[in-house]
Amino acid sequence: MTKKRMYDRRKITIFVLAIIGIIFLFKAMLSLVIKGKTIDEVSVPVLTAAESKALKKYPNGYHLEVGQIKGIPKAFKSKNEMLQNKSKYIWEYDLAEIKDNRYYEVPKLTHSLPYLKEEARDFLDDLGKEFEQSLSELDIRPYRFSVTSIMRTLEDQKGLRKTNVNATPNTSSHYYGRTIDLSQTRFFERGKSEPIYSYRLRNLLLRDLIEMQEQGRCYVLLESQTKCIHITIR
Repeated sequence: MTKKRMYDRRKITIFVLAIIGIIFLFKAMLSLVIKGKTIDEVSVPVLTAAESKALKKYPNGYHLEVGQIKGIPKAFKSKNEMLQNKSKYIWEYDLAEIKDNRYYEVPKLTHSLPYLKEEARDFLDDLGKEFEQSLSELDIRPYRFSVTSIMRTLEDQKGLRKTNVNATPNTSSHYYGRTIDLSQTRFFERGKSEPIYSYRLRNLLLRDLIEMQEQGRCYVLLESQTKCIHITIR
């Protein structure tokens, strides 16, 4: 084979590889483009009377009973008590750390620890998947919800009572690692760090929770004074 023919073949090979590279790059760029409408572009019905009733059906007593039966055996006195022996308690009580992911945001928690029983963590992830699917069915781009309170210590609960009228003085289902609070209206468009506040997204999320409650997976209580969604995993 002459040097010229070898050179020509090399040029063709380089050209083909360059084209393939451009195609892969183009596909990668397309995958980064968020598809779907923003929530402001979609009409979402307000909650019906029956849906609102379902969100008041199970008051705190139900949540507390589940926590005491299926949660950790007793509340931690303080964050230090838990964190100083974190590995031991995670193993002994089957706890999982709750972190930001594609489905939800966990802000800096001031009155709780980011730990749940493993089955409760799995429920939270399932809720995220259900919410993502609900948005997709309406051609709405992905949004993440916000987890605002998780497992509280006795010290946390005492401090929270100063600002939260719903924080009971002696008993809270948050002690037992099966209860979470979600913000009613704080959401994040996936890939963005600035929150948006939307009752439309809230209503879609609540409808997913009502369905999961009807399946016997959780209790849901919509708290009006604190603007949170109180959930205990059954």
